[in-house]
Amino acid sequence: MNNRPLELMIPGPVPVSPEVLDAMGQPVRQHYGPEWLPFYRQFIARLQQLFGTTGSVYPIPASGSGGLEAMLGTLIGTDGTAGIIVNGFFGNRLLNIARAHTPHVEVLQAPYERPADPADVRAWLRQRRVSVLAVVHSDTSTGVLNPVEEIAAAARAEGAALVVDAVSSLGGTPVLTDAWGLAAVSTASQKCLESPPGLAPVAVTKLGWEIIDSQRAPSRGWYLNLRSWRQYEQEWANHPYPVTLPSNNIVALDRALDRIFAEGLEARFERHRRAAAQLREGLERLGFKPFADRRWASPTITVAYPPPGIDAGALIETLRVQHRIAVAGGLEHLAGRVIRIGHLGNQATPEPIRRVLGALEASLRQGVPSSP
Repeated sequence: MNNRPLELMIPGPVPVSPEVLDAMGQPVRQHYGPEWLPFYRQFIARLQQLFGTTGSVYPIPASGSGGLEAMLGTLIGTDGTAGIIVNGFFGNRLLNIARAHTPHVEVLQAPYERPADPADVRAWLRQRRVSVLAVVHSDTSTGVLNPVEEIAAAARAEGAALVVDAVSSLGGTPVLTDAWGLAAVSTASQKCLESPPGLAPVAVTKLGWEIIDSQRAPSRGWYLNLRSWRQYEQEWANHPYPVTLPSNNIVALDRALDRIFAEGLEARFERHRRAAAQLREGLERLGFKPFADRRWASPTITVAYPPPGIDAGALIETLRVQHRIAVAGGLEHLAGRVIRIGHLGNQATPEPIRRVLGALEASLRQGVPSSP
């Protein structure tokens, strides 16, 4: 058996740099008090810079889905009217979260292989009473990038506010929370932010708080209720969060932010675009068919059909066993039909892309069991 560690080319978590792992492994620090708080405040200011907001940012200890529930549940409350754009597996996750909080949920279903059309969004909203609209920016089930800036403008024109799942986009492609007029944005530490799993930073703008504070029936939750986080931020100067923060995760993400800002956001976005193009061209050369058209393909994830006759599951297993590279399989109706390759954060450099393309080529050449 090959005992080499797996190289992660899945859509998160991503490989983490030695310096970030070193930060994660430091002695546990007290998560409040005079030695911690100056560092924490600077950390939050850097997250605000990354989100492009002057609003609140809370590093919620949770998976990415925990941050999404905190964001969406707090913004819609228990009787709010929500609209969910669904054109991928993770759009459906937003839908399930919304339905867990309010019975008043409308669904805008769009084709999985295309982004939501802002004109269609506006026309759809015009026929409905929706106060909060939610969308996934980059859906890792399809590799489609939704045009968030334009959707936000369409929502505003019809009196709705947009909240965004940026779990696999923040840090890999532009997300301008304030400039685009967003109400809230949620992300996760383990994707483009190049840090271990465990934190789900959520940003809330002035618009978002106006919606929250005007609710007749606020969210009943506590831990994943952003009102709780704001209350402690305002009332507990020495401990401005309602729970024990995972201080090592915070320190590790802060070290990752060092790397992100040292590279520069524009340079970083260009690196992700180049990695996506390199992978796509290589896959097409090998006979793969990308699921998303290049016009709206995400710069952080590529989903592709294998060449005719090649079983996707068998190919994934061959990569894992023989080449020690992990890629992901399809979700929902794409299960067993596609492979999903991440190029987020540290994955989005030429050498990992060359390795996965080389492993795919070798696997095809050596022979992979055929699909039924």
